[in-house]
Amino acid sequence: MLLEGITDRVVVGLGPVEGDRALSNSTVVVGNDATLVIDTMISTELLEPVRARAEDMGGRAVEYVINTHGDRDHVGGNAAFPGATVIAHASLATEDLVRPDVAFADTHALDLGGVEAQVTYVGPAHSKADSFVWLPSEGVAVTGDVVFNGLFPLIREDVQRWLLALDRLQRLEPRHVIPGHGPVGDARTLDWQRRLIEDVFESVKNRYSAGVPVEDAANEPAPERFAALPQAANRWPGAVKGIYRVLDDHTAAG
Repeated sequence: MLLEGITDRVVVGLGPVEGDRALSNSTVVVGNDATLVIDTMISTELLEPVRARAEDMGGRAVEYVINTHGDRDHVGGNAAFPGATVIAHASLATEDLVRPDVAFADTHALDLGGVEAQVTYVGPAHSKADSFVWLPSEGVAVTGDVVFNGLFPLIREDVQRWLLALDRLQRLEPRHVIPGHGPVGDARTLDWQRRLIEDVFESVKNRYSAGVPVEDAANEPAPERFAALPQAANRWPGAVKGIYRVLDDHTAAG
């Protein structure tokens, strides 16, 4: 695993790449008074280098864990921090994998001493609990799976809310963007993700408007302009079905 220093106070553990799949990232934030880890990968074993770096940087145990959403590959290492306060969106309050100690509705602010972590709920986008963490003193946005940098996103919820989430992130004008998966980027990464999701949505909407049945559309290969992106072949059918459901709901409501 590569541990990449972003600022003096922020280090990201980049998820290993297996084939064409980049596993989830985990971020360490060290304040004067407390240490935070944002997302904990899929297991305590995979997370171990992150845990060790967090304790080394802070000179203490990790006091806080934030889970940006409830997917197993972002919460599986929570048990590595048995004494930490776990913070996550209220929709995960009954989830066995997370069980947050602090469940917030819209926003939550955490003072680490010289570093503030501001958590904002923007779901459902990729998933029902999607939240991002903004570190204003560092110019760092930790996006969870609102951003998949350099690979095809896992689309399964409301694309329009996903675009609104990206709008909120773009308004922050971050210097560094730590995605849920893939390499660290910057504000341009947010624009890239927005244009990609808009393109996917319009491509699927065209098939929907043409009356193509959902199963037929899902079984078609991903358009050539997407095909080179890692995970496009695997995730295209799910994106089609998810967007068809949204379009069906909008048609019924209209």
